[in-house]
Amino acid sequence: MFPRGFTHPDLDFTLEDTQLQKSTLAQSTFMAIHFTKTVYEPPESEDGCRLIIMRRYPRGIAKSRAHGWVPQLAPTLPLVHWYHGNKRAIEARWQSRDPVRFEREIAKFWKTYSRRYLSEMRGQRSLIELLASLQRDFGVTFTLLCACPDYRICHRSLLAPLINDALLGRQR
Repeated sequence: MFPRGFTHPDLDFTLEDTQLQKSTLAQSTFMAIHFTKTVYEPPESEDGCRLIIMRRYPRGIAKSRAHGWVPQLAPTLPLVHWYHGNKRAIEARWQSRDPVRFEREIAKFWKTYSRRYLSEMRGQRSLIELLASLQRDFGVTFTLLCACPDYRICHRSLLAPLINDALLGRQR
């Protein structure tokens, strides 16, 4: 069990009493990640603990809009640069010319990116398990925040299942 005001060296936030209250939604679904949103969406009461999972802190976002910033769960900078460079190239080449080919190329690109990101996250297993244990032991519900406008091709869509799998004791 983690004491009130728990901090961890890998996490850039402290859990206070109000965040440790068990949420009935979190208990009923038994999922650590309740939401994933863009960092620009305003906080809502059902968000729980809002974590920014970007390698660099987003510009123009007040610290009060999130409970913590966990850059360790973001892709490394080389992978971020690879992602944006390849995504732009695919969009420029295929999006307006051939929508079917564009979808096929994006799917292939996403498969490669997913494999690389998940490989990076193997090194963060203890941090992922820590977040899962916070949900299991205290009922903390997390909302993962990133600047990507499309959840379907964002690393938060890969990280949320990793944390939920750790919560259930499964390895990926």
